[in-house]
Amino acid sequence: MFADLAHFNSAKRYVAPLVDIGVILAVIGLGLTGAMYAVYAQLNGNQLPTLIIPSAFGFCGASLLIASAGVLSAGVVTVVRRRLLNADCLSTAVENSTLTAPSVGRVNLLRRLTARARASLEPQRISLAAWPATLVVLLFSALAAAGVTMGWHLSVDRVADSTLQHVLAGALLVAAFPLLVLERSFAGISDQMLPDAPQLERLLRVPLTACLGLGISITLISLGFGWAIWIERATGLMIGLVALELMLRSLAMFFVPFAPIERLTTVADSTLAGLLRFSLPDFHALSTAVRQQFGIDLSRSWALAFIRQAMLPFVAGISLAAWGITGITALGLNQRAVYERFGMPVALLGPGLHFHLPWPLGVMRGVEVGVVHDIAIAVPASADRTKASQPSTPVDRQQQSVGAEAPAPASADRLWNGLHPSEQSYLIASETNGQQTFQIADVDLRVVYRVGLSDTAALDFAYRIADPETFIRATAGQLLVRYFSRYTLLDVLGQSRETFANDFRAELQKQLDGVSSGIEVIAVVVEAIHPPPGAAAAYHNVQAAEILANSQISLQRANAIRALKSAEQAATGDRNGAIAAAAELVGQAKSESVLFDAAREAQRRDNQAFLLERRFAHLVRGLAKSEFIVIDHRLNGQNAPTIDLRSFDNGNTEAGSRDTLSPADRNDGPDDGEFVAPKSQSKPGSNR
Repeated sequence: MFADLAHFNSAKRYVAPLVDIGVILAVIGLGLTGAMYAVYAQLNGNQLPTLIIPSAFGFCGASLLIASAGVLSAGVVTVVRRRLLNADCLSTAVENSTLTAPSVGRVNLLRRLTARARASLEPQRISLAAWPATLVVLLFSALAAAGVTMGWHLSVDRVADSTLQHVLAGALLVAAFPLLVLERSFAGISDQMLPDAPQLERLLRVPLTACLGLGISITLISLGFGWAIWIERATGLMIGLVALELMLRSLAMFFVPFAPIERLTTVADSTLAGLLRFSLPDFHALSTAVRQQFGIDLSRSWALAFIRQAMLPFVAGISLAAWGITGITALGLNQRAVYERFGMPVALLGPGLHFHLPWPLGVMRGVEVGVVHDIAIAVPASADRTKASQPSTPVDRQQQSVGAEAPAPASADRLWNGLHPSEQSYLIASETNGQQTFQIADVDLRVVYRVGLSDTAALDFAYRIADPETFIRATAGQLLVRYFSRYTLLDVLGQSRETFANDFRAELQKQLDGVSSGIEVIAVVVEAIHPPPGAAAAYHNVQAAEILANSQISLQRANAIRALKSAEQAATGDRNGAIAAAAELVGQAKSESVLFDAAREAQRRDNQAFLLERRFAHLVRGLAKSEFIVIDHRLNGQNAPTIDLRSFDNGNTEAGSRDTLSPADRNDGPDDGEFVAPKSQSKPGSNR
C-alpha cells in the first residue's frame, strides 16, 4: 500500500539530509541563544559580562532555531514513512512467498508472525509521526521566542570598534549564502517526493532574511546611521512573530486530530514566513487552498468583492486618520515638550493633552520636569558600551528597587579594600625627601541633577545638550583633575566632605551655566575618597604598627608612673619616719631637760636630802630584781658584815660595788636595829 506512494518511496533518500541539517542548525542556534542568555543573566545580576554578544546574534540564533524546528520535525515524519514502507514491503514479501509455496516450513511461519507483529505496531509508528514532531516544533519555537525576548531587552548591542562591526556584518552576510542555497534546494524538490519541502522552504526564509537584515543594519550602524537600529528591531519582531505562530500551531494540535499517515506533514509551517518573498502573494492559490480545505469559493463571495472595492478608500481613510492622530500629544505630570512648527520652536507645552499640526509639520521635543537623576562620575572602561548609553535611573526608582528587609545591594559596599566600578583614580602631587612625586587616590563621586524648571533651561536642554550625562561626567572629571592637582593626599583625606561637596557643586554649576546647558545640579554626593585598594594591606600594617607603638608607649608610661609613685610613696614613708623619730628625740630631750632642771633645783635647795633620795632611788632601781639579805646591827662578830653588790650575770665587776658598814654606819639604821640588804655572794677570801 505504501509502496505505491512516491513520498514513501523517496523517504529513505531524504532522512539523512534532514536529520543532519536539522542538527547543525539546532546546534548553532542553541549556541548563539545560550551565549545570549549568559550575557543577559550577568547583566540582570548587575555584573559585567565576560563576553559581549550583540543582540543581532541573538536574533540570528532564534531564526536558526525556527528553521531547525521545521527540518527536525520533517525528519521525524520522514523516518516514520521509511519504517512504514519497510514494514509494508516485508509484509508483501511474506504474502507472496505464502502464495507461491502452500506448504511452508518453519522459516515461512516465522516470517508470517514477524509481518503480523510489525503490522500490529503500525499504529504506534503513525503516532510517532504526529506527537514527537509536534513537540519538537513547540520546544524549538519556545526557545526561539525566548532568544528574541532576551535580544530585545539586551542593552549590550553596540560595539565601539567599527572594524569589528564590519567583521560581524560580513559574517552574517556570508552565512546568508549557504542558507540561500539550502532554501533553493528545498524549493526545487517536488511536493510529490517530499510533501514537507514547501513548508521548509518558507521556514528557511526566516534565517535567510534575518542574516541579510541584521548584516545590513550592523553595516549602516558602523557608518554612523543611527536609524538602522530599527531594521534590527523589525527583524527581531518578525522572528518573534514567526516563533509565536509556530507555538500556536503546535498547541492547536492538542485539540485537532492529525491527518492520515498518507497525507500527514509536519506541523512546522508559517504563513508569515510565506510573505517573505520578492513577489506579491498569490491570492488565486489562497482561494484554491480555501476551496479545497473548507469548500468555500472566495471568487464568488459578494463580501470579498465589496471589500475589494472598498479597500482603497478604506486604507486611504485609515492612513489619513492615523496621520492626523500624530497631531495629538498627551504629556504626563513629569513631562513637558518644546513644540516645533515647521522646524521653528514656538512654545513650551506643559503636562496635559495638546493639539498641534501632525508630523512632520509639527514636532514635539520632550523635556523632563522635576525628574531627579543620579549618575556616577566614573564609569569603568569595560562598561562603557553597556552603561554609558543607558539613561540614569531616577532617585525615587533607585530607592524603591531594594526593600527594607532585603539584603543590601552591591552599590552599598563602601569598603575601600575592594575594587568598585564607580571609582576613579586621580594623581595627587606630593613631596617626599625633598623630591616631587605623585600619589594616587580613588574617588567615588555622584552628581544629582535635573533639568531646570524655567522655560529658558528647558529650551537650552533641548537644543544645546545632546548627551547630558556624558557632558556632566566630562566637566566633573576636568574639575576633579584640577582640584587634585592643588592638594596633597593628606589635605584631600583630611578635608571636610561637606565643604568639598558644596564647593565642587558650585564650581560644576558655574561650568554648566557657562555653556547654557539648562541643567541644575542639586547635590554632589561624595561616597568615598581613599587610597587605592592595593594599598589597603600596607595601610592596615601601618595602622597596626601605629596602634602597637601607641600601646607600647602607653604601657611604658604606665610603668614609669607606677615606679615614680612607688618611689614617692617610699620617700614619703622615710620622711614621715624621720620626722616622727626626730619629734620623739626632741620630746625626750625636752623631758630630760625638765628633769635635769628639777634635779638641779632640788640639789640647790637641799643637797644631802637630794643625794640620799637619789641613792635610795638608784638602790630601789638596782635592787628591784635582786635577792635581799636582812642584816641586824645587833649581830656581833669579829668581822663586820659586808654587802657585795656586784653582778655576775653579765660577767662584769663594778668598781665600788663592795661596801663595808662600819659600826657608825650601823648606828644610822632604823630604830629597831635592823637593816635590810640584798643577799649577795661572797667572793672567796673576802671579809664578811
